[in-house]
Amino acid sequence: MPLKGKTWRLFLATVSASLLSVSAWGYTVTCEAQGSFPEMEKIIVKPATVEVNIKSIGNHLYIKIEGPKLYGMFVNTLITEEFKGQDLTSKTSIWVKRTHIASQEEAEIKITRQPVTLYAMKDVYRYGKNLKFLVTGPCQLPT
Repeated sequence: MPLKGKTWRLFLATVSASLLSVSAWGYTVTCEAQGSFPEMEKIIVKPATVEVNIKSIGNHLYIKIEGPKLYGMFVNTLITEEFKGQDLTSKTSIWVKRTHIASQEEAEIKITRQPVTLYAMKDVYRYGKNLKFLVTGPCQLPT
């Protein structure tokens, strides 16, 4: 049975109020990233310019690195059947870690505030091994 008249307006008002009450913000920083595999020092990874998108919706943080395929990663603070997210943010940095529950593969992204610097890590399968891929580099805030 479709909603009519006053009921429909009340429904719209309720939905609008609930959407407006959710705290949300986001911004993007650009970073000059250098990737490395600490377990395999002879492997050289080409540096890249990456964009780091940081969003907060309600009580959750979402951070995504966009750039060349190897540099791309996504972490959030959600806890689901598949993933466990953690907010490790402090006065000096925004820091989120995510663990895949079944495989225990981890990814984390940390952005320090002064100076604004990217530190990230993810587990990858490369060269026939499970390796940690580390990313570091200075970032510029949007103007």
